[in-house]
Amino acid sequence: MSVSMSAIAQQPSTPQFYVVARVVGSKGSFKRWSELLVHLCGVSATEPQGNSYYWGQDVDGREPDTLWGLEGYSHAIGFFTGHPSSQVFQAQMSLVDSERLLAEDYDLHHYDLAGGFLSRSDDEGKNRKDGFVAVLHFWAKERQVREVLVGWLNVLARKTREEDAGNGVQSCAVLRECNDLRMATLWLRTTSKAAFEKFQTCASYKAIVDDELEADGKLVERTEMHRSQAFIGHIDKTPLVEQLGTHEINFGRVKG
Repeated sequence: MSVSMSAIAQQPSTPQFYVVARVVGSKGSFKRWSELLVHLCGVSATEPQGNSYYWGQDVDGREPDTLWGLEGYSHAIGFFTGHPSSQVFQAQMSLVDSERLLAEDYDLHHYDLAGGFLSRSDDEGKNRKDGFVAVLHFWAKERQVREVLVGWLNVLARKTREEDAGNGVQSCAVLRECNDLRMATLWLRTTSKAAFEKFQTCASYKAIVDDELEADGKLVERTEMHRSQAFIGHIDKTPLVEQLGTHEINFGRVKG
């Protein structure tokens, strides 16, 4: 059987892989965490599969020493093997343990990118490190209807992308949880808290998030919202493996 190179090239690629991380720091540890993240963000930007490493401080008032992060990779191996293999990562995690900077274990959700956008070419501030982030978790009532939930979130992302960048919404990513088969997440980044609150009043947000996807409604059993103020990191950069072209992935390193 002969297969043309063009047919191979048209095969769907593996979806990008993302992790939304909640890190509950011990009391008074935020300043120390912010110092460690300088090193972690620096090495993350050099990882072959990495495209995003974006961190902020919880602003919901209950956990000032809690951080929220988005990690993104062109392939899951970048997170599971590449990221933790660096000497910098291992050194910083050793400090986390020795200085007892965690109040509880890491809370991680693992996702395939299901749609939406993390940056937009018409946004002059797309690389800003100080976005206001809202993580909206949704749990479908049944596994079988999660794709309907994902579909509604993609409708919102598409309508948001059609608006001018001046609306302040810099990211609107739809994430499909890999382990919890009823869960999907909308990851929003806006230029400010005020921009997010304004977005919540727009017709498409209210019709989809507040009505179609309301908690204990037709499709969704429950929802959560977590907000944070970013202060460090990078988002939606082109991974080195894509910049280099032909390559093979080998435990987080690139050959070719």
